[in-house]
Amino acid sequence: MTTPAGFEEIHRLAGEAARLARIFSVEPDEARTFEGHDETELVHAEVDANGRVTDFRLDREWDETIDPRLLGAAVIEAVNAATAARVSSWADRVADAEDEPAEPEPPRAAPEPVTINPSAQTIENLLYLLHRVGQETAPPEPARRRDRDAYDDDEDDAVPVRKRLTKGKSEGGHVVVGLDGPTVAEVQVETDTIWVGTSNNLEVASELRSAFDAAYRRADEEAPARRSDSAVAELQAMTADPQEFVAKLFGLDR
Repeated sequence: MTTPAGFEEIHRLAGEAARLARIFSVEPDEARTFEGHDETELVHAEVDANGRVTDFRLDREWDETIDPRLLGAAVIEAVNAATAARVSSWADRVADAEDEPAEPEPPRAAPEPVTINPSAQTIENLLYLLHRVGQETAPPEPARRRDRDAYDDDEDDAVPVRKRLTKGKSEGGHVVVGLDGPTVAEVQVETDTIWVGTSNNLEVASELRSAFDAAYRRADEEAPARRSDSAVAELQAMTADPQEFVAKLFGLDR
């Protein structure tokens, strides 16, 4: 379709693309870390600017409140809380970027007629990436209560089907962590021996750190064989050059 009047809309979309480029070029503060805890405030996790777990801390008397069989769930809850703090910080920085002027300079001369040939493939990829960004940045769902008295060993509970996880085991062999892409999907703590009952809080936290380190190492080793897990990173690349992005999106001659 050829329409001289269509140039104004393209010009507006170029400004929107520039705004998207600023949003998705917001880089994380590599020096920052973010903390979170479970609802009992006895299990504490720390993640870095890239969302990876870097540290754990358990209060000395954690096992007086938390059933050891539910420690893995408490760890995941603490990690989710730390991740939510990270996402909230990034959202604040995005909001600051959006406050910057977004409109490009208006054209100085009357535009030539513009031929628009929208790229269905580019539009489809963009919508898919935006959907993935929504999932990637969504707040984690609240975990179940994990007081000792709340433990319920009901075998009738439905168990969701998961894809194969990337797993890492601690050096001591007492903790296994499973990653679903960048998400911590599973933390298994050995409870069928006397280990957890005879280990102090520092030893348990050390095993947790070791298991997470092992899981991330394995994930890094497998990364070249997998598609990128970061929709934000893909959008950053797609919108790095706003004018090029709009030209590709609408099939414009440049």
